[in-house]
Amino acid sequence: MQTLLRLLAQGGLAMTLLAPVCTAQETVSDESPVRAVSAASESHLLADRFMGRADAPVTVIGYSSLTCPHCAEFHTRILPRFKTHYIDTGKVKFIYRDFPLERVATAAAMLARCAPYDMYFRFLDALFGSQKTWSKAAKPRQLLASLARLGGMSEEEVDQCLGNATLLTGLTAMRNEARDKYGIKATPSFVIGNKTHVGIVSYEVLVSLVEAALPQSSQ
Repeated sequence: MQTLLRLLAQGGLAMTLLAPVCTAQETVSDESPVRAVSAASESHLLADRFMGRADAPVTVIGYSSLTCPHCAEFHTRILPRFKTHYIDTGKVKFIYRDFPLERVATAAAMLARCAPYDMYFRFLDALFGSQKTWSKAAKPRQLLASLARLGGMSEEEVDQCLGNATLLTGLTAMRNEARDKYGIKATPSFVIGNKTHVGIVSYEVLVSLVEAALPQSSQ
């Protein structure tokens, strides 16, 4: 099995757009790199990334693929407003989890998780904001590497990240858990109060779902 690094060097992989969700066209293998990381490093790389108070009354889990246009639309157009009114005010803990639909999305997710921890969401902003450029490139590796360097990674760290077997296996497990536990098969998908909502949601719909889940004392 070729590593993600070699696949990216050879060229990007196209994805079909199926509104209002994105679906997988190929299986993301958990085979490939031979490099391993320590248990501590594994825990750090695969830990949940979230915004908001850890003890917020409502938890929203958002599953996205970094090459999914609908995910980019949510992240760039809807999430900032929602963050201002619900995450920053302490009402919602928003957990971002990866559900990569193909290898380029997997590579981008790996690089985001290898970036400095406090740069994670800024790196996601950069990836989603420039998605049309790098996701459609003939050889996306160079563009992804450039974004990773802006996030504080060296070229060597980029190569090591894309060759990290433990991280790749962990992302595959994250996707499988989403499928098996929440029935998720497409992106974006959201879990609110143990209920799964598939497809992009408007700001108004997201607010209504959160308001219904908020305890009366927090409304």
